[in-house]
Amino acid sequence: MNRLGLVGRGVQRVLSVRWKLNSSSRRSVFNESGMWDEEFNRNSRKEIEIYWKDHVLNHHVKNPRTKGRTYYVLSMFPYPSGKLHMGHVRVYTISDAMARYHRLTGKQVIHPMGWDAFGLPAENAAIENNEKPDEWTYKNIAAMKKQLEDLCYSFDWDREFATCDPTYYKWTQFIFLKMFEAGLVYQKKAMVNWDPVDKTVLAEEQIDDDGRSWRSGALVEKKYLRQWYIKTTAFAKSLYDGLSEVDASLWKDIIKLQKHWIGECTGTNIEFIVKHNEDDSLIEDGLTVHTDVPQLLHGVSHISLAQTHQLNNLKYHCNNNTHAEQDILLNVHAVHPLTNEKIPIIISKTAMSEHIESKLAVPSIDESDRLVAEKFDFTFKSVLDSNNEEQILDNCGELSGMKMADAFQHAIKLAKENKYGGDLVSARLHDWLISRQRYWGTPIPIVHCDSCEEVPVPFADLPVALPPLKEFSEKGRSALAADENWSNTKCPKCGGAARRETDTMDTFVDSSWYFLRYLDPTNDELPFSRDNVDAAMPVDLYIGGKEHATLHLYFARFFNHFLQSVGMLTDREPFHNLLTQGMVMGQSYRVKSTGQYIKPEQVDFTGEIPVEKGTGAELDVSWEKMSKSKYNGVDPLDIIDEHGSDSTRLCILAGVAPKSDRHWSADFFRGVLNWQQKIWSVASDFIDHRHPGAQPVDLTEEEFAVEENKIFDARNYFLKEVTFHMEKTFLISTAISRLQGLTNTLKKAPFDIVRCSEEYERALCDLVIMLAPFSPCFASELWSGISSVPVKFNDYKWHLGVLDQSWPDVDMKYGLPLIVKSNKTHKELFTVKVPREQLDVLSLEEAAALVQDRNEIKQLGEIHKQYLNIEPGYRASLTLITKRQKKSKKASSTS
Repeated sequence: MNRLGLVGRGVQRVLSVRWKLNSSSRRSVFNESGMWDEEFNRNSRKEIEIYWKDHVLNHHVKNPRTKGRTYYVLSMFPYPSGKLHMGHVRVYTISDAMARYHRLTGKQVIHPMGWDAFGLPAENAAIENNEKPDEWTYKNIAAMKKQLEDLCYSFDWDREFATCDPTYYKWTQFIFLKMFEAGLVYQKKAMVNWDPVDKTVLAEEQIDDDGRSWRSGALVEKKYLRQWYIKTTAFAKSLYDGLSEVDASLWKDIIKLQKHWIGECTGTNIEFIVKHNEDDSLIEDGLTVHTDVPQLLHGVSHISLAQTHQLNNLKYHCNNNTHAEQDILLNVHAVHPLTNEKIPIIISKTAMSEHIESKLAVPSIDESDRLVAEKFDFTFKSVLDSNNEEQILDNCGELSGMKMADAFQHAIKLAKENKYGGDLVSARLHDWLISRQRYWGTPIPIVHCDSCEEVPVPFADLPVALPPLKEFSEKGRSALAADENWSNTKCPKCGGAARRETDTMDTFVDSSWYFLRYLDPTNDELPFSRDNVDAAMPVDLYIGGKEHATLHLYFARFFNHFLQSVGMLTDREPFHNLLTQGMVMGQSYRVKSTGQYIKPEQVDFTGEIPVEKGTGAELDVSWEKMSKSKYNGVDPLDIIDEHGSDSTRLCILAGVAPKSDRHWSADFFRGVLNWQQKIWSVASDFIDHRHPGAQPVDLTEEEFAVEENKIFDARNYFLKEVTFHMEKTFLISTAISRLQGLTNTLKKAPFDIVRCSEEYERALCDLVIMLAPFSPCFASELWSGISSVPVKFNDYKWHLGVLDQSWPDVDMKYGLPLIVKSNKTHKELFTVKVPREQLDVLSLEEAAALVQDRNEIKQLGEIHKQYLNIEPGYRASLTLITKRQKKSKKASSTS
């Protein structure tokens, strides 16, 4: 049908609808009333969301995509505090928008949710509220799940679990035992960090720069305790190298953090047996020393320890320390792992390198080591051939005669074969201390037997479940040790009396593999099926706070590397793309003279600068992480009640890139609400004017074609931009700004275009489809109204809702930019527009021909070589190697 020759008139219908709406005291959604109103207000938003909520929540469940590739969108699961904060709203709105986008593109999306439910916060909160941890936790889970549903997040609730459920932590214990089998789990006495408030050990990573606990804020104390460790250092080189396998454009900041955390793996740790000098009795747990020169182990004169080292204990000191003003000789020695010779140990009072607590002294290569050895009259061998400039090893056993560099790998192999070291690791990295002296955590599945020592619980006996508590109070902190019915058991190996391990695991252990369990949550034979996991891993997009970029991300990568090494996984890197969102910041007010935070209602804003009401005291005003103690937080539920979930979602996403901190202000809602009203107005005009018999009244056919071509260009441009940022950069705020640009274009369209243009209809429909991932209820209502008009030109699935549509595609006739760059400077020289249908199949020669006649190329000179990089549907670039023609007589240079 020619759009310029429609028959019939529908003005009476429009007037009738208007009359009905104006005579009604309360608007109903279009699907219920068949009426559409230009007004879009607070009541409208609430009615729309009430009506569409169940549909948008469960649409992906009732209408699953069964074709297309799998796309795994993962957001870091929350600790169930019982109440969402704005950080939760931001991360889960981002993940839901990405999940909904990829469903519209035809993918089978995995978008799970669960609960990081063990740990100190839940236990402390339970104690404070006189409740049991499990009751407290599950009550909070129910409350937070409802809040997530109120924001219309389309999670796969059929994959849900809590890490405190025995059906989950059974498999945490299973993986722990696999690590035990592989020699990666051990127990030793060590000087550890003790939180005097929470009464538990903390890992080094859980202490801030001021020496305070990251949870309680208490100053950490030092204690000498026997603890459980996981040997993460065994995978240090693998973890360091694996960072080259991820998308550097999205990981770049995190790569730096992870590499700094791991350190360059240029050496290995040597494990020494330590004995008393007097009776040769063993010192428990031995000594670990890092060295970059394991090939020179035969040339060791002594071992130097920092003053903070655990062996710096008075009972180990010699009675006669003649050099006490500088170094302290200990009354113990290390045993050389190859020769069994005694190696003296000293506490060095000279400055040790940062993070280094022990050093292997090799006088042949270190003058300071030689001076100390001579001062104490320590014996040592020269292990380098002084007559050879190539650093040939001498007096080094089977390594003698080798070059220094060649001998390194042989020394590493020798250490592994004799089980005294050999894993490549940095000097700064330590093994993971996982013991926690608390009840609310995964029990460590080890039994202590006087005859058999540490015995793993058989796999068939898992889970080792937490004993139920009749009551929980301050005594609950040591509940496992106090419950003899639970702790007393039989040794699985000899059948004799034994005791269970009463420490529980650090909650980071539970959260280091949860993304794998999501993919097979009901498997009761294994933690997961390799086939199920391989079908979806690695995670396509992982979203979470940048504050987790070292601890959690490091531990999760370690777990994945280990599981791949034992054949349980194919890919060693778990996350392909990483989006670390910034914090949501609130404005805080603090009295300058006292440092006290005050509430916003206590601030006087009437003057040039804000001051405290009543006192007039000058204030420090700043943006800080939201906190109750700073009175700068907002309750998401209050915001949703005021503005609705869709407007809240748009506000948290718009205006600021996901990686940047978000300075939260109610003022942001003005722009979002104005935009929603503008879209509503555009849809209203379309519904009003798109009726039978509509014809252009002001534009000629030529003018109509010009205006329609503007809409064609705008639709394709904004579609290309939105798609590119959702697919490649994850700059959701930029994608939303492009949708706002398309809205403005449609709002300015002439009346005749609104009534009769096929391109206008396409642009409006595509706008609503692209809006759906961010604002699903609002988009569903818009689509309901738009699809009801009696005259339509395009082949959308009109009988279905907006969530059943397909993400639009750039027209093949649309001219995409071919960006021409210099190969040397990488700067853009100019852009040539090429129809997509041509660009998709463009050869290098054809691309070069497109730009040969341009003045810019003539100025640059002859093209020697071309390289074309095309991303179909989005953008393309052509890099040119050219020879610049210089005016001078000097030889031309390469550009």
